[in-house]
Amino acid sequence: MTKKTTRRPNLPSETLERARRELYGAAPQTAAPSTNAAIEHTPTPAVARPAGIKTKRETNLREEYAYVVSDLKNMGILAAVLMAVLVILSFFL
Repeated sequence: MTKKTTRRPNLPSETLERARRELYGAAPQTAAPSTNAAIEHTPTPAVARPAGIKTKRETNLREEYAYVVSDLKNMGILAAVLMAVLVILSFFL
């Protein structure tokens, strides 16, 4: 039996590295060191924005989803009719 080999994804290595950085949240790495070593890029902290004020409003769920109750009733009636048809057909077939 042959040894199983790990298949490599059919993507360029640059794309894979970028995806891994985004997935794990690592800082971007450059492939080659820059010629100007005196300039260092420090990541700027993200500015936390205050969350918007969420207003809570009272909703009557019976009024909001009245169509669901009527649909459930219709499906129940349809299921009962189909079951009755199956029982009646079982006597003849």
